[in-house]
Amino acid sequence: MAKVLYKNTEELLEGLKKKDNGAFKEVMYLYKNKIYNYLKFLVNNDEVAEELTQDTFVKVYFKAYSIHTNNLTTWIYKIATNLARSEFRKKRIRYFFSLSDVENYCFSYETSIEDQELLKHLMSTLQEKYRIPVIMKEIDNFTFEDISNILNKPIGTVKTLVFRGKNQLKENLYKLIGEKNEKY
Repeated sequence: MAKVLYKNTEELLEGLKKKDNGAFKEVMYLYKNKIYNYLKFLVNNDEVAEELTQDTFVKVYFKAYSIHTNNLTTWIYKIATNLARSEFRKKRIRYFFSLSDVENYCFSYETSIEDQELLKHLMSTLQEKYRIPVIMKEIDNFTFEDISNILNKPIGTVKTLVFRGKNQLKENLYKLIGEKNEKY
C-alpha cells in the first residue's frame, strides 16, 4: 500500500500541475485499478484495457497543467472515456462490454451463465450513445452530475440517455423473449 502524501484533492491537483512524481504516483495508486476495471468493462479486452489505462495516465501526467476542475475523478474518467471512444472509432473493438466476470464488478447476486450471456447480448445491441451513460450510472454508480461532466453533456441529456438506454434494453429483451410484460 502506497503512503498517502497529499491531504486533499486540491494539494494533489497542485502537485500534478507541478509534475511532482509523488503526486502522479498517488494518482496512479488511487485510480489505476478503477480505470482499468472501467475500461475492461467497456472494451471487453484485457490487453486493450491495459493499453488504454496506460494511455490514460500518460495523458494525466502530460495534461495535468490544463486541469480546470477540482474533481480529479471526473477528469480522469473523461480522459479514459474519450480514449475508449477513439478505440471504437478505430474499429478495434467489436462490442462494448461483456459480463463474463460480472461478479467482479457490481452485482451482489448470483447470475447464471445464461443470464450473463443474455445481458451481454442485450448490451451489445445497445446504441453506443446509450452504452457509456448506462454503464457509468448502473455499473460504476456515478451520479448524473459526474456523468454530465465526464461526457460534457447537460445533466438533462444524461438522464435522457440513461432512461432511453434502459428502455432500449427492455424493448430488446421483450423482442428476444417474444413477449411484452407491462409490469416491468
